[in-house]
This record gives sequence, C-alpha cells and structure tokens, in this order.
Amino acid sequence: MEIETPGQPERVGLILSGGAARGFAHIGLLRVIERAGIKVDVIAGTSMGAVVGAFYANGYDAETIYELAKKMSWRDVIDFSFGSGLFKGVKLHTFLAAHLPETFAELERSLVISTTDVETGQEVFIYQGDLITAVRASSCFPGAFEPVVFNGRTLADGGIVNNIPVNAAAFLHADFTIAGDATMARRASLAGTAEAGSWWARVTSGFKLERRSPMAQMLLRATDITSSILTELQYNLHPADLRVQYSMPHLNVEAFWAFEEIVAIGEWSALNVFVETGLLPPEVLAESNVPEKVKALTAAAAQTALLPDRKQASAKRASKTTPRG
Repeated sequence: MEIETPGQPERVGLILSGGAARGFAHIGLLRVIERAGIKVDVIAGTSMGAVVGAFYANGYDAETIYELAKKMSWRDVIDFSFGSGLFKGVKLHTFLAAHLPETFAELERSLVISTTDVETGQEVFIYQGDLITAVRASSCFPGAFEPVVFNGRTLADGGIVNNIPVNAAAFLHADFTIAGDATMARRASLAGTAEAGSWWARVTSGFKLERRSPMAQMLLRATDITSSILTELQYNLHPADLRVQYSMPHLNVEAFWAFEEIVAIGEWSALNVFVETGLLPPEVLAESNVPEKVKALTAAAAQTALLPDRKQASAKRASKTTPRG
C-alpha cells in the first residue's frame, strides 16, 4: 500500500538511526514495512542505519539483508590500525563495494547519508557521487574506525551530531516519515562487569564483545547518555510522523553476538507501533513468530521507556493518513 492524504499520494521517507550492532533492529522494521505493503520512496541513514539503508535503497529486501548480515563475519570488515581509529575501514569499504553500486545515481531509491565533519562539527548530507565512501564515512564510529577524507572534508559517524536524521529525509522532499531508532537508552542498569566468572572468562568475553571492562563501561556509558540526550533534542526539532523505538536497554552497541535477538526486537517493536497506529491489524501480533522471550523483554522495557507522549504523538499523526492498498 501507499500512504496518502486527500489529493495525491505522499512521498514516504524512511529514517534509520545509528546504533552499531543495535542497528540490526532496522532489518526487523523493514520486515514490518514490507508486511504492511508500504512503498518507501526516500531513505535517510546514519552509521549502521546508513549501511542498512544503502542496501535497501539498492533493491535488497529485508530477508536478503538479513541473510547477508547473518553470514558476515568480523574478518569481512575488520582491519586493525595504529592511526586515529582502532580499525582502518578498508575491509568495510571492500565489503560494501562488493554488494553496492559505485554511485547514488545507480540506486533504485533516493538515499541521503548523514555524516559529521569532525573539524567543523557540522552535519553533512551526502546524496550524490561516491556511494561507498559516503556509507563508510557515516559508519566511522569515533575511536573505532579512522575518519574518511571526502570532498576535502574529514568525515565520521553522522550520529555524533544527529542520530535520527529526519531532516535529511525532508531534504529529499519526504512527506510522511517513518523513523527507526536504535539509540542507546538514557536509562540503563549497570550490571556488574568485573565480579562474574574467572579472570580468563572476563578477558575472553571482553574480546568477544560479550561484556565491557569496568573502565570501558563507564566511558561508553557516558557516551550513551550524551548521545541519548542530544538525539532527543534533535528529534524534538525534527520529529518523524512515526517513530519506532527498539526496546533493548540490556544490549549495548557492541552486542553483535545478539544479532538474531536484535532483529527480532526490531520486528516486534515495529509490529506493536504499526498496530497501535492502524497500519496493521491487531491479528498480526498473534501471528508473529517472534520468540516469546523477545516479546517479554520488549514489554518490560516499554513500561519504563522515555517520552511515552512521543509515541502517542506519532500515533496521532499516523492516524491522519489514509492507507491505500
């Protein structure tokens, strides 16, 4: 279906936030969008949202993206560096080039990538020219990947300035916008990271990104809080018509080991929002094959979610549209 208001069909924009491993939840959102029969015209993404968005803009459906991500290993994207980031990003560039066209013009859907100029602090939109370098630049999480010099600017993760670039979708004339939000929660439980398990178990689980060291926990948690506050400020300035917040406060940005759970959380979160706003019938919740554990976790997190009025406002805006099959 297309979403329309009286007159002519609206141009639907999809905004996919950053969130590193948490960004795999966007795949679940794409599944629900496809189930609702919504045609996406414009995509805006930053960081992991830029990666998933680029694949979707190139014509890959949700299940194809899911299979590609599931088969991807660390060896496909990781190359260590001794420069301004832990990783060079060359392997990531190669992986993207193997599955995506060289330029934005070759994509099936309009796409805008949000990045940050780390010298000026400005948000930079890229929507034409070199696609692979643009996506790679937006994926350069500070300290993890080296920034990219592109068109004379030093660019890094777009989430530094704006993790949900709704304004980027408006830049490409989207009328009705759907935002997938994988931003870390402002509130989270600081589970003990040092006391459980043997010394060797703690070391190996750290290398596998299954747990943070106490020092990394505090440093990254501070970043999470700052990002959450800044994201909310930006979102209040440029709200989407429909916002899907993925309820997973127990999963950090480096939780790549929880891929299946993250995708399921994205799908279940989106299903609930689409049902609440009338874009899908209530029966889809009972028909869903999302694991019961995920449903329970999502329900518990939703009870303590920030800004519940924002979900209500999104529902009110969505209810003003008329779905057309």
